[in-house]
Amino acid sequence: MPSLQGALNSVENADRDHLVRLSRTFLRVEEIIDSVSDLQRLLDLIMRESEQVVDAETSSLLLFDHLNEELYFEIAHGPQGESVKTIRLPLDESSIAGATAIRRVPINIPDVRESRYWNSQVDKETDFQTRNLLAVPMQRQDRLIGVIEVLNKRQGVCFTEQDTDVLMVLASLAAIAIENAQLYEEKLQSERLAALGQAVAGISHYIKNVLTGLRGSMSLIDTAIQDHEYELLEKSMVVLRRSYGRIHHLVRDMLSYSKGREPNPRAVSPNEIILEIFDLMNESASSKDIEIVLDLDKTMPILWVDPDAMEGIVLNLITNAIDAVYERSLINPNPPGKIWITTYYAAETLTVCVRDNGTGISEAQQKRIWTAFYSTKGSSGTGLGLAVTRKVIEEAGGTLVLNSTLGSGSEFSFSLPAPPI
Repeated sequence: MPSLQGALNSVENADRDHLVRLSRTFLRVEEIIDSVSDLQRLLDLIMRESEQVVDAETSSLLLFDHLNEELYFEIAHGPQGESVKTIRLPLDESSIAGATAIRRVPINIPDVRESRYWNSQVDKETDFQTRNLLAVPMQRQDRLIGVIEVLNKRQGVCFTEQDTDVLMVLASLAAIAIENAQLYEEKLQSERLAALGQAVAGISHYIKNVLTGLRGSMSLIDTAIQDHEYELLEKSMVVLRRSYGRIHHLVRDMLSYSKGREPNPRAVSPNEIILEIFDLMNESASSKDIEIVLDLDKTMPILWVDPDAMEGIVLNLITNAIDAVYERSLINPNPPGKIWITTYYAAETLTVCVRDNGTGISEAQQKRIWTAFYSTKGSSGTGLGLAVTRKVIEEAGGTLVLNSTLGSGSEFSFSLPAPPI
């Protein structure tokens, strides 16, 4: 039985007409491999080229299931091809494909009815009549990938030795494409598992803290109701709302990071959005002795921007600024905590700057803070805020720039394309 090297040698010794036909086939297959990224489509095209070059009525490609020691139909041409895909063949000599896989050599059957390997199950289920069949193994080094079969030679009695040689080479090309795809999928799966582990580790302590707050607030609410302590009930509700808000923002950030978001621009006043956020955040900042200073461009026109995206971005940056300033004030209360918010508009570009005199960010941390689930806040942060913020800005066609010195504060400045109305 011929090996792949023997098949290559036979191809080299083929007559001129046959060699030209093979060369064209191999060039087409090479172009297919280079241009088609979807593995299913790639294998389908390779099998159609195989049918054409050996003049077969139809074909099939079976992959080896290493876990169950079975062969299954990945590609099955013909009018009943889809029904064939439900059939699985054991790795034994009860079928031609199984025998080819075990022996790792081509099997050319001139008349399937006279072959001890013939399994008529597929023909019965598809109402197809197989006369002759050529099967070759797909393997990489000693690793079995699967089996390629071509059925029913159109011209001539049966498949020839030259057909076997050609199919061996095509099977080798298909095996390379399949192995590369499988290795890529394994690598991708490994990266996904690693990312999932990182995500769980990154947010587990944060969620635990939120749940602790929820449990505590519910306990206080029970006590307040039993003792008719309505002042305690109101305080407990504040904690409950805050915990709900933290969970809500976590879910929102995870969805924003995992899914693409189409910008939804509308005619809005950016300064009004900033003022609304100021009203929302000023009480929280004041409770920590932090002053928020606004410096808004008075000539700012009505702009075409996404208000939801802008609100989320600014809220995230101000929240981070409050945390950084408060952390620094616990160590050194001077100078008093301040956050400056500036807007300006030029060349159809909206720019918003959020500057603080907080802890600042080291150069080493500046390289990592954009990574999802990396947090400088320990268990009080999710590590998603800045990753989501930059993603939303870039999806809107904008940019986000950081200038920071450890111990002296930080400035986050983002710009968004914003045509005037």
